[in-house]
Amino acid sequence: MEYISFIQAVLSKLQGKSPLKYTFAPKLSCLNPKGMAAESSEGNITTFRALVRHLNEANRVAEGDADSVISQYKKFLEEVVPQNKS
Repeated sequence: MEYISFIQAVLSKLQGKSPLKYTFAPKLSCLNPKGMAAESSEGNITTFRALVRHLNEANRVAEGDADSVISQYKKFLEEVVPQNKS
């Protein structure tokens, strides 16, 4: 019985420190090539906007560059992704 409670405690600690618990990790799904090709572009753009906002709040993307980055992502989804779907 001690073994089971030990394993449960370790797994609980691991889950608490998992990157999936943070808001940043799920937003990275918009950069998955399979998701870009399969999912709707509006959903990906919304997720990418949230990702850029998060990066801006963390001072990783300048506020002035955020709109440019989002428009480049939209252009990529509109032009490059349809050409390379397989």
